[in-house]
Amino acid sequence: MKKNVTLDEYQKKAVETPGNILLIAGAGAGKTFTITKKIDYLINNKICNPEEILIISFTNKSVADLQKKIPYNCSILTFHKLAIQILKDYNQEFNLVSDNYLDYVTNEFFQSLNDSNLIREILLYFKEYDYAKFLNTYKYKEFTRLIINIIRIYKTNGCTMDDFKKIYYKNNFLSKYMYIINTIYEKDKKANNSYDFDDLIIKATEILNKCYRYKYIIVDEFQDTSTIRFNLVNKLRILNNANLFVVGDDYQSIYHFSGCNLNLFLDFTKLVPNSQILKLKYTYRNSQELIDIAAKFVMKNKKQINKDLISNKHINNPIEFIYYLNSKKSFKKLYQKVKKINSDILVLGRNNKDILEFSDEANVNYLTVHSSKGLESENVILINMTDKIYGFPNKLRNHKLLECLHPSDKEILFAEERRLFYVALTRTKNKVYIMVPIFGKSVFIKELKKMI
Repeated sequence: MKKNVTLDEYQKKAVETPGNILLIAGAGAGKTFTITKKIDYLINNKICNPEEILIISFTNKSVADLQKKIPYNCSILTFHKLAIQILKDYNQEFNLVSDNYLDYVTNEFFQSLNDSNLIREILLYFKEYDYAKFLNTYKYKEFTRLIINIIRIYKTNGCTMDDFKKIYYKNNFLSKYMYIINTIYEKDKKANNSYDFDDLIIKATEILNKCYRYKYIIVDEFQDTSTIRFNLVNKLRILNNANLFVVGDDYQSIYHFSGCNLNLFLDFTKLVPNSQILKLKYTYRNSQELIDIAAKFVMKNKKQINKDLISNKHINNPIEFIYYLNSKKSFKKLYQKVKKINSDILVLGRNNKDILEFSDEANVNYLTVHSSKGLESENVILINMTDKIYGFPNKLRNHKLLECLHPSDKEILFAEERRLFYVALTRTKNKVYIMVPIFGKSVFIKELKKMI
């Protein structure tokens, strides 16, 4: 089925409706197409000049893709490029630290630690006896990784040093070291007039106090926005009295681990006055049968927004289970079978190494589900649907200090993993073939079978 070349009724409404809009665009609903037509409409109807439109996307790759599709002199930037532009406009001089500088500071602190009380506390907590040996253990690597991740996620959610101090006063072992490390990290950057990537956005928001030329601010993949990113965009909106047009899909919010805050999406009309929600209703990728199953699966979390997507494509049995005892033999047989139907095959797994249990086949197009977001293929093969810690769903639990940042997901088990599975199912234009072990199958498979 060919993608639409003219606007459908819901896309047309999104393009022509003025004001602050959250546009909910389900899988395959023509999100980018609608954004480009929105820009055409604004310029051709003399609502805005190209330089009065700011378009924000999340990665350099997505920015480059939009630049290819938008033939106007609009500002198309990542959040970080936008922040750097603002800092330069205000004649702010700074150095940019490397992305792994917090890792360096953390390891330097523990490797050079000579406070006997702290050392004794650490050894007691981890039930170790020799500090030098502890520094070479897996426990130490996991401990420092957790500290680094939580500091970064808290910062993207707008936490200040005062907030970290409050966490420290809770007298939690982990939060104590978060506070110590973050204090060293912030002092070190300040002494060298250095910013990390989050600092760029925070500082740009702090100093921003003048009107730019923007009349429309368009944000792509809004479900992945963090608090500090939203604060920057919202301040720009207020200063410029601009319209905010944000596009995304809460079903595809899969980056909580990097600081995105789904509640910004779910609470958009509360956060942005005089705003409304519009939905794209047609999907041009998936069959009706597949999208119905995928939607029913992901909407176990009732706090998410129901879509009721419509497709003119119909496929009987769009999801096929392939049971196996021998993973490599079964995968090879399935891959050759699907390849005869169409060579456009995407193999998806939960983790980078999943394919190794299956991947003797040459030239297999394998991606993690996270990496596949935004892509599509004629057929999808989904692997590693096992009931293990690193299966699908991944059973690693976030630390409670992380969970408190994302209250919308607390009421349902594996909420983000559920959305990730929805992303996996909706990459196909035709069928999804799911490889299922005869023993130890995923709880998601057991649930999905009841829906089909």
